[in-house]
Amino acid sequence: MLSVILPAHNEAKTLAMTLPRLVEQLPLDTELIVVCDSCLDATVQVARAYTEQVFTISAGIAAAARNYGAAQASGNMLLFLDADTVCSAQLSAQVAQFGKGSHSAVYGTAPLKSDSGHWLGRFVAADINRFNRRHMSMGGNCFVSADLFKAVGGFNTELLRGEDTDLGVRCQRQGGRYQWLGRCYFVHNERKFRTHGYLRYYGSLLLGGVLWQLSPRLYARSLGGQA
Repeated sequence: MLSVILPAHNEAKTLAMTLPRLVEQLPLDTELIVVCDSCLDATVQVARAYTEQVFTISAGIAAAARNYGAAQASGNMLLFLDADTVCSAQLSAQVAQFGKGSHSAVYGTAPLKSDSGHWLGRFVAADINRFNRRHMSMGGNCFVSADLFKAVGGFNTELLRGEDTDLGVRCQRQGGRYQWLGRCYFVHNERKFRTHGYLRYYGSLLLGGVLWQLSPRLYARSLGGQA
């Protein structure tokens, strides 16, 4: 069984666009869990139009919201999605298939696609994809078997950012089998790039990636956590 976990903070307008498409794509036995973290808008009401499993917390951090959702899940495969994400129709079904195999310790992700089609957006998505494949890493849109997620202790709530990359590192150390779903994709919402500027935001990601490769401990400290 597949559990889709979606953390959201003041995402009413975004969820109204992404949830209808997501629900249409999910296998029949999939459970959809939305964790509304410190929301002041209509996020809860919008989410409840598409799933009964809507929870409200006041954690103020994505890692904690994801962990909370995982604690409510009953599926043996966990698919974590950002609130602004749209994915290919076959992705959830393919992730669900991993739960039926003999090797349950799997984790991974799929390629990102630019939502704008702008050359810089395509470049950023391609570079992130190369990084993820090369280092068997993953971003906020990722999947992991429930047993492996539990074995590594879930997302590190001491990290303000980069908790997804950190989870991938610990899954690999635990002996997890990395899966790259090359025929599927996530549509990468570029609103953060548009808000902060493509070059500036991409530069921060690039520097973070270099620091992570040089010293994961220093990388974790730079994000507010401890390795």
